[in-house]
Amino acid sequence: MNSLVINLMLAVIWMLLQRELSLVNFAIGFLLGFAMLWLFRPVLGNGDYVRRSWGLIGYLAIFTRGFLVSCWKIGVDALTARMGPLQPRLITYNVAGLTRFEILLLSHSISLTPGSTTVEVSADFSTFVIHVFNTRDPDAVRAEIDRTLRRGILAFTR
Repeated sequence: MNSLVINLMLAVIWMLLQRELSLVNFAIGFLLGFAMLWLFRPVLGNGDYVRRSWGLIGYLAIFTRGFLVSCWKIGVDALTARMGPLQPRLITYNVAGLTRFEILLLSHSISLTPGSTTVEVSADFSTFVIHVFNTRDPDAVRAEIDRTLRRGILAFTR
């Protein structure tokens, strides 16, 4: 049986055993069910579910941190002239080797991060064109995307 279904069933059972039906009781049951699945992963053979779940949590943390840092940088760049004139650029980013779902997630993650927008995906799904609000080094932007967003997405999709 699918590990997510088992986890949901354990959460519902926990919620039904409580005095009141609530979202908080369901969430507690879900977390307890996840802990049980993690504890019994060698027996149940659901290590992939646990690994991908931790990967998703890690990706959400990476994206949230990147979002907040980017908001701060955009605010500083837009409100102060200390950095000199803005240097917006269009850069290409290689996405060869990613599935279409991973390309979609990466594209939306880039566009949701302030200061960058995915402008175009090539017809063969091998490159992005990204507009960056302010950068002096396009290679640093590519390396940052590789190190954070791409790595985080691959942690829970593969």
